[in-house]
Amino acid sequence: MHFTSPGRGFILLYALAYAGLFVSFIPFVSVLLPLKVTAVADPEHRVALLSAAALGGAAMASVANLIFGALSDRTYRMRGTRRPWILAGLALLVLAYALFHWSEDGASMLVAVGLLQIAINMMFAPVGAIMADEIPDAQKGLVAGLIGAAHPFSSLVAVGVTLHALGSEGMRYTLLCAVIAILVFPLLLFISERRDPLPEPPAELRVRRRADFARIWIARMLVQIAGNGLSTYGLFYFLAVLGQKIPDKHHAEAASEGVATIFAGVTIIALLLTIAAGRLSDLTMRRKPFLAAAALVMAAGLAIMAAAPNWAVAALGFGAATSGMSVFLALQSALAMQLLPSPQHRGRDLGILNLTNTLPAMVAPLLALALSPDKAGYATWLLILALGVLAGGGAAMTIRTQN
Repeated sequence: MHFTSPGRGFILLYALAYAGLFVSFIPFVSVLLPLKVTAVADPEHRVALLSAAALGGAAMASVANLIFGALSDRTYRMRGTRRPWILAGLALLVLAYALFHWSEDGASMLVAVGLLQIAINMMFAPVGAIMADEIPDAQKGLVAGLIGAAHPFSSLVAVGVTLHALGSEGMRYTLLCAVIAILVFPLLLFISERRDPLPEPPAELRVRRRADFARIWIARMLVQIAGNGLSTYGLFYFLAVLGQKIPDKHHAEAASEGVATIFAGVTIIALLLTIAAGRLSDLTMRRKPFLAAAALVMAAGLAIMAAAPNWAVAALGFGAATSGMSVFLALQSALAMQLLPSPQHRGRDLGILNLTNTLPAMVAPLLALALSPDKAGYATWLLILALGVLAGGGAAMTIRTQN
């Protein structure tokens, strides 16, 4: 049995696969990478090594997404499918996670991080283009809401990664890869892609879409800088609020379980808000008001985190920031899909849009290098991120060809 777009079966399989892609890297950046850095580096060098991993991985991801987006365009034009690249990326991901698990020093860890980024983006580029190929504009908000919920869902998986009840570290890595495969494989096996690409829009419309595509690119870039900072340094932030040091890997893992519980606590709210906002934006065919509201909520959450005197207030701010980010990125994705200039180069253009995911992964670590290890340093950093989010929301409001 095969599912064709835009049926419910197709949307469900697509949303599950997209969740699998988020599971492939959110637990990695939010939990596994910080823990590995703690295991292989002394306290004085941990932030520097974590920043190096984030910077190098982001550079690798930027190039890989562009390349595999363009290659999937070619495969789609010639064979009517983008799925072979997804399957190859999944196989490479399992190998990369094994190498990351076995790494015992900074150098081998950085190599594994680079390979992971190649594998993840070998899958992400064609999967993103499938949405642009197959989902009508009137359903893009719903689908974007469902795939936007992939971020908080993957945070739940990050909670599982920290649970010692699941067994050894190797067993937890194995289970993580199994979850990813279970979520992605149905898309590869049971969907039928469109074989007749849509015609090119008029030249004048393409020009206007390119200008708006640039505006939404800037908006997403600014919001993603804050989102990447939350994902990469969230564990260290909560430890700073608590006033704890991390003397060794054992203490870091114990503390990470408490932090992961906070992450899980905000997940359900973010899931429901993202799906509801996506569906409402379809019914009204207006994305921009939701983007504005989401940016304001996210910026407020970051400000609360900056002023938080304890874990309870910090968790409240984190919940607001995560929910606002989830809604903004989901609705931005739906709007960006409507602004793609040419059906013939969707994978390539989405690779350009993906730079708003990878370049922020370079900016946030550069900002973090200036952090002092106490809460005051994180407060300044969070306020800077909040200002960036507000600027991103403003940029989204300047889009002209869509509401």
